[in-house]
Amino acid sequence: MFYDSDAELLNIIKNSGTAIILEKNTENLEKLFLNAIVIRPNTFKATGGKPVHGIAIGQIKEVIELSKSRSTAPRYYIFEQAETMNQNAQNAALKLFEEPKENYHYILQTTQPEALLPTIRSRAYIYARKSKNRLETPPEAEKDVFDTAKRLLVADTKGIIDISEELQKRKDTEKSPRRDFALKVLETTIELAEKSYFKTKNEAFTRKINGLIVAHQNIKGNGIIRLQIVANLV
Repeated sequence: MFYDSDAELLNIIKNSGTAIILEKNTENLEKLFLNAIVIRPNTFKATGGKPVHGIAIGQIKEVIELSKSRSTAPRYYIFEQAETMNQNAQNAALKLFEEPKENYHYILQTTQPEALLPTIRSRAYIYARKSKNRLETPPEAEKDVFDTAKRLLVADTKGIIDISEELQKRKDTEKSPRRDFALKVLETTIELAEKSYFKTKNEAFTRKINGLIVAHQNIKGNGIIRLQIVANLV
């Protein structure tokens, strides 16, 4: 869904328990909600001691604690780069986002809604600022990513299988590891499919979006690229 102005966005959030806002950063949201608590990504050690940049499950637990009390005044929580929550953090936040208490508002700022769990996306509307050229502007992607995404968007069964094999066999490079390239292709295809749906209202694009999102999530979780694309798009 789209909004035209800050005033409209303000009204949307005031009337929403949970909203996913497609903005590049939280700067404008923080100006609109001066008293909001902002949950920002941090660098922390994941299981195994590997440093990870994102919103940790501990931060989610803090918000859950803060949300336990009743409030007669509106309380706003802004999750900066919400896509950086890993699956455990998102699962911990699920009930919070699904059943927000009265006067509690959760704002998920992201540019990658496909990285959020389907259960979260199904409980919250996704909003983007309306722009005259938004639907006509191509996704910001490198040429080889964009060209592959265009092919995947319109591919038939054989074409999907061929593209999945191509992505699976792609060699890793320092600049573009194979898995990262495949994820970028899926993200770009999702954006193309969303814009195509808004322009045509063809339900076939929404069905493809669902499959693309699942494939993206599973590949991000180390699923086999070829199998995930074929299983979710054919």
